[in-house]
Amino acid sequence: MDVLRQIGLNVRRLRIARDLSQEALAFEAEIALNYLSGIERGKRNPSILIVNRLARALNVPLALLVVAASERETLPKNLRPGPRRKQAARKARSSS
Repeated sequence: MDVLRQIGLNVRRLRIARDLSQEALAFEAEIALNYLSGIERGKRNPSILIVNRLARALNVPLALLVVAASERETLPKNLRPGPRRKQAARKARSSS
């Protein structure tokens, strides 16, 4: 699969899993809403700095945005999303 499409699918999957709107994620990552939409559709070519901002806003390692779903299980355990990261994301949302 094309890397731009893969990043977009991963961003969308993680955003929805964290119950964030595109607007909320774009705000947290400090990027334009239409730019985020283009990333999620695989139509934009984000720089590594933008991908890093998205990873931070989603509270996941940058590698998780690039890796394909079939390769996720091969990641070291410290790079896989786990219950602690999910809890931290929930706490961050509830305290806002």
